Amino acid sequence: MAIDWKDIRYRGDLADVEELFSTYRVGDYLKTYEANLQQRDRGMRERLLKDGIRLTENLSPRIHRIFKEVCEVLAINGKEEIFCLPEQHVNAYAFLDIQESGTYSLIGITAGALEKLDDAEVKSLLGHELAHFLFGNNRLNGLISTDEKNPSATVLPPLGESLFLRWRKKAEISADRVGLLASGDFNASAKAFIKGVFGLSERNLNLDIEALLRQVDEIKGHPEIIKEAFASHPLLPIRLKAIELFSRSEKARRNGFPIVGDLIPDDEMEKAIDDLIRITHRYPYKPLHEAVMRTIALAGAMLLSTDGDISDEEVKILIQILQYYFTDEPEKEIVTDRKEIEEKLTSVVGMIKEKGDEDDKKFILSRLSDIALADGALLDSEGSVILQVGEWLGVPAREAYRIMVSAAQSVGFRTDVKLNRIAEELRRSLQVGCKL
Repeated sequence: MAIDWKDIRYRGDLADVEELFSTYRVGDYLKTYEANLQQRDRGMRERLLKDGIRLTENLSPRIHRIFKEVCEVLAINGKEEIFCLPEQHVNAYAFLDIQESGTYSLIGITAGALEKLDDAEVKSLLGHELAHFLFGNNRLNGLISTDEKNPSATVLPPLGESLFLRWRKKAEISADRVGLLASGDFNASAKAFIKGVFGLSERNLNLDIEALLRQVDEIKGHPEIIKEAFASHPLLPIRLKAIELFSRSEKARRNGFPIVGDLIPDDEMEKAIDDLIRITHRYPYKPLHEAVMRTIALAGAMLLSTDGDISDEEVKILIQILQYYFTDEPEKEIVTDRKEIEEKLTSVVGMIKEKGDEDDKKFILSRLSDIALADGALLDSEGSVILQVGEWLGVPAREAYRIMVSAAQSVGFRTDVKLNRIAEELRRSLQVGCKL
């Protein structure tokens, strides 16, 4: 039966891709990036031909048969080339190789995967990699920076990079669904995933999927625990639970997956997975760390409104501080109502005064000073707010003054007021002079 790929795709994955294209207009950059790749006379395919083994029908009839069966189940005309990679761990990769001679869809599967996985598990692995082609995920890898001098992971600005990195986790949820459809067996998909993460087979690990799912259910309400428990592979419990939910859903059955028993409605299933994905977001889950973040967000908003002239630079610095140090979604932490700010600030400041140390208090005042300096000046009214917050935290005035001066000497006045004025005058002149 024909599979509705848009229906299969996890809604969080699709929403993030749409935002990347609409907000950051990555489509134009990717076209330029791909045009540059088309100038190359060789690429990943040549490296795989050199270092791997191309699994043709004659050389590996098993993999050829499995791949053909997967393509039939997914109702696609698979033209991907499959290579065996000389690695002993269980893994597979999907490469979109653009070069002068054409565009090649390549799948690399490790020798360890071929040796340790049974046919159904290999089907899940291949289906997962095919999904990256079906959903166009590989194309977005063009946003990753390959410049070693660039400290950022991508070519995007900080908030865009944060969105991209969150999207990559969500894209795995969609790909796992295709892997499940390819295998037709939840246990096979789950075992392939666990073997890939831990590198173990049934000989060394009793793959009790139900027991692991119960473990996930027990700790999923405590994100700080789930991150500690699966520190090296934080997505393991989330992806496993997401596959299990999908395997019992109306959406899976609608697209050909065999299900017996009650079905989970689409919205219920997607909402449950939304909640799981939220665990992967950067957030200070420990109460004290959350209080530090909220103090900066609340006092920062109060600081912005002191002189009645809120500059873009100040607002951006507040958002950037929250995003850099604390959370993927800084906009959700900012409160704009003055009364609400004062009420909430009393509570969080009280916790920091009671349980925080001197470093916590210094960090808060330093970040507030950064915000105040963002517009190119440190006004008396802004200094008064910082001193007031310092008093609430139990920081002596002389120490608060020292922190403000230290911040100014460290980062300087971020905005050149005169430069802004000149730029604005020039902008207006150009609009008039160049108007057709």
